Amino acid sequence: MPAQEDFIPIATSRLIIDEFSASDFSRLREIAFNINHNADEHSTEGYCPFYTFQVDPQTPDRDLVIRQKVSEFLIKASNEKEQSPRSTYRMAVRLPDGKLIGNVTVDMLPINEDGKLIYGDLGYFIDPQYGTQGYATEAVRGLVHHFFKKYDKLDITAHPNNKFSRKLIERIGGKQVGFKEASHYGHGEPRMIFEVHKKDFYKSCAFYRQMPELLTVLVNRKRGNGKNV
Repeated sequence: MPAQEDFIPIATSRLIIDEFSASDFSRLREIAFNINHNADEHSTEGYCPFYTFQVDPQTPDRDLVIRQKVSEFLIKASNEKEQSPRSTYRMAVRLPDGKLIGNVTVDMLPINEDGKLIYGDLGYFIDPQYGTQGYATEAVRGLVHHFFKKYDKLDITAHPNNKFSRKLIERIGGKQVGFKEASHYGHGEPRMIFEVHKKDFYKSCAFYRQMPELLTVLVNRKRGNGKNV
């Protein structure tokens, strides 16, 4: 049996992406409550909660159900560490001081759906208290970069009503290629299907967008007519 793969934490400009631990339960439970509360208040504005933690407001013992979902989530994360070869990276998103603010997950191995191999799938959530600061996009970019070390294309699904998720996918170079009336993601709800190709992902990154300007600076410097920067 191949040796278990250790995940090396990823550091972005503002975040640390690493493994979940059992000690994350209390903070993750808080985030799950915040996600459901935010969904209750803002569902008409295009906010769709992370389906793993989504619990209908009318559900009896709703808080208990949310806690159970959090426990199941952490158990899955723990089990996935033991995969060999590892196929799912269910990673914690933290601030530099270690505070947990969300999750980003990428399935690495192909999934057979309706006879088609789906290469990877992406899931993520950020505590609504830390929303609108670009953390979700930054975390997704960090882990998708890890994915593209092995594959050239990432398939992503998004709920048609989730305008925030759709915009994020487009920001990382994704393009819609299909639509499903029902999907195994979520609760059998419809899903828009996107593809992110490796070349488009890197074209969408800030460094790549700055390349023409950087090349101009370097050329001018070589010619001796550029300013020192």
